[in-house]
Amino acid sequence: MENDISVDVNDSLESDEEEEEPKLKYEWILGDLQNILIKDGASCIYVNDKLLILGTNWGNIHVLDHQGNKIKHFKEHTGPVTMIDMDSSGDYIASCSHDRRVVVQGLYSNDTFHSFSTQIPVRCIAIEPNYGKARSNKRFIIGTNQVLMYEKKFFGSLKPIVLYENSGGSGEVIRNISWKGQFMAWAMDSAVKVMDMETKTVISLIKRDHSLALGCDQYPPHICWQNEYTLLIGWGDSVKVCRVRERTSESVKYTDLDLPPYYVEIVYMFVTDFYVCGIGPLDQLVVVLTYNKSTNIEGKKGDENSEEWRRPQMRVLQPLQGTYEELSKDVLAIKDYENYQPVNYHLEHLIDDRRFYVVCPQDVVVAKPREAHDRVKWLLEHERFQEALEVVENCGGKVSHYTVRNVGQTYIEHLIAHEHYKMAANLAPKILGNDKILWEEMVVRFNNINQLKHLSCHIPTGPPGPLLSTAIYQTILLDLLKSDHKTFLKVIQKWNKNLYNINLMIHDVLGVLAKESSNMVLLQALAHLYSNINKHDKALAIYLKLKHKDIFGLIRRHSLYWCVANHIVDLMTLDTSTALEICSQHIKVIDPSKVVAVLSQHEWFLYKYLDMLYSDQREFSFPFHNKLVKLYAVYDKTKIMPLLHVSSYIDLEPALNTVKSYGLIPETVYLLIRMGSNEAALRLVLEEEEDIHWAIKICKDHSDPDLWKILIRYSIDKPSYIRVLLNNIGTHVDPLIILRCIPNDMEIPGLRDSLTKIMHDYQLKISLQNGYQKILVGDGINLLQKQVASQRAAIPVGKDTECSICNLKMDLEVILFACRHVYHSKCLMNEQPDCDICFMCRNIKKMNVGS
Repeated sequence: MENDISVDVNDSLESDEEEEEPKLKYEWILGDLQNILIKDGASCIYVNDKLLILGTNWGNIHVLDHQGNKIKHFKEHTGPVTMIDMDSSGDYIASCSHDRRVVVQGLYSNDTFHSFSTQIPVRCIAIEPNYGKARSNKRFIIGTNQVLMYEKKFFGSLKPIVLYENSGGSGEVIRNISWKGQFMAWAMDSAVKVMDMETKTVISLIKRDHSLALGCDQYPPHICWQNEYTLLIGWGDSVKVCRVRERTSESVKYTDLDLPPYYVEIVYMFVTDFYVCGIGPLDQLVVVLTYNKSTNIEGKKGDENSEEWRRPQMRVLQPLQGTYEELSKDVLAIKDYENYQPVNYHLEHLIDDRRFYVVCPQDVVVAKPREAHDRVKWLLEHERFQEALEVVENCGGKVSHYTVRNVGQTYIEHLIAHEHYKMAANLAPKILGNDKILWEEMVVRFNNINQLKHLSCHIPTGPPGPLLSTAIYQTILLDLLKSDHKTFLKVIQKWNKNLYNINLMIHDVLGVLAKESSNMVLLQALAHLYSNINKHDKALAIYLKLKHKDIFGLIRRHSLYWCVANHIVDLMTLDTSTALEICSQHIKVIDPSKVVAVLSQHEWFLYKYLDMLYSDQREFSFPFHNKLVKLYAVYDKTKIMPLLHVSSYIDLEPALNTVKSYGLIPETVYLLIRMGSNEAALRLVLEEEEDIHWAIKICKDHSDPDLWKILIRYSIDKPSYIRVLLNNIGTHVDPLIILRCIPNDMEIPGLRDSLTKIMHDYQLKISLQNGYQKILVGDGINLLQKQVASQRAAIPVGKDTECSICNLKMDLEVILFACRHVYHSKCLMNEQPDCDICFMCRNIKKMNVGS
């Protein structure tokens, strides 16, 4: 039976602080246990996965199930039972008491039963985990002022072995024992010791480090094993987490001491603000049963809450280096808590089941980690809806009766109640999903509070979401038209035109525009609505009025390219690059001639258009090259020369006038040469540019003696020009012509070097000519020798060779010519008595001459 048995005494003191979510939930164990505690008081407890063994103040041992129902009862003690332990199989129970009696007995049989008394009270006992196994030595350990291990010998007798005893009669008492696997730990008044049970060697002594004023009779030590190698210690106001580690060979290599193979390392240790009444592990966390140090929450005398500080608490701690983080704290509603001290509380745990048992004389309470539905319930109760929703989502969408939908709807209603309308609307798609009815109800809900503008952007409009009724969509648009024009525009651009009555919506928009004629947002919305019913001319007119760039989207969506030429000025004013891109991509629809005509009064736009045409659609630019020359002269002179080089559609005379008017010498020279005015071009270079190298290039390119004469005449009185001419004239002009024209008294810098170069070039020329001549003669001789050798070569005449006149076989006297024609001597004499020339070759020659 689950009950809310935790209370928060800080509610009234810390109402302004956000309450922490508890980590644990609690329930009383009912059944027969309640009747037992009415008559007797609990003194200790042991639990495993099946049973709960309760020791009482009157020496009774009750075996119960986890619901508190009695299974067995033992009456082996006459005083309070101080400790109970069981083996790992759950078949044997070991108990001890203030009456000095120790009992080990089988739960289901009496084949192993040990009962004996000691001279002093026994405070703690531990049974070997493998006690019930066949080959076990049947060992158990008790703590008095010694640590004694009893082991079964021959004939069933028990032999005690002293594992530890106080030295010097200090009178220390063994307060607690815990045995797990290979290791056993015990706590005494001054320290905790850990022993390796295989070697019977103490491997660690962990000294008590809290105040001696906290006597062990009221603040006893609490120890437990989280696993075979992790020991938890809670004592007074200190907590330690210890790990058993194996020594490496490196750690003992440099010492002669005989160290045990294991040692204990304190991983975490810290002092708390409370007293520890019990300790246990929860994953990597530590759970402690605590008792307040301070009485600062005690009320004034007569106040009903004056004893509240005595309530025990369950705290979940995250150990840190030298400190801790308190993750949760639950104050427990324990019966008769006003009468209890820390010594009256005990904590037992089940690691695998993650359960903790809080024991006091009149109560046994079970604590366990809160499950998902507990978390969701608590979070909802504390209006932490977002966290509750995340818990449900992380658990697959359903936790007990909680679902994403019902938790989410509760969250939405909470947000609406607190006027967080936008957050509520943002949450709706996740919560409502594809449920048409819920969506329509939510629209009505938001409409009633005049907040549809927040929900409108999330409304489903068909697959994959549900399709709502037309009236719902119409309601949303009408609300937005009244309250939020920007959202209205956004929604109609997003929604399919079939969701609502477009004509009705156009009528309503026009009604608003009649009062707000300059409302640009509504004009844009109206243009979109017109476009949806294919009234693109009206939509286009509105977009042009608005100077809105969406006009290009409209043109593309509905292929309105036929209207681009008429509006090209407005379109280029709005976005030149996009307008030109459309013109280029749809050149066959958008007539360049019409565009040029419209742009004729807008020179910059015309330049941009024709330049695009020349770059991207060159064949369509041919008729406009003359215009392009003029525009390039104004806006980009660097593009004129490339155009002149490749275009054959330019009228040269107007182009020449254009480039002359803008002082473009290279272009002017190019056009003069292209028009055949080479001399004018040369004079322009010499007189305007004064570039002798350019002038020489012109002369070389045209190999015109008259051009050379002009150049020489112009240069003859300029020493620097003469030297350049002499260095570059090469074989184009006889250098003597220049030299004879030079006045005798003219001083020409570098003339000697120039003459030396001329002589060197002349010698090189003669040398090259001689070389060419030798190569030519040598090649002729070689070819002639090959021809003679070929003609002197033997010519085979076989019996199958035919006469070139009678076509008969050569079996008579033959005549053979160097041309390889073969004749019967008789045939040749009949046709040609003077047989010094081949008959066939002579006839062929005559035919060629005749033709």
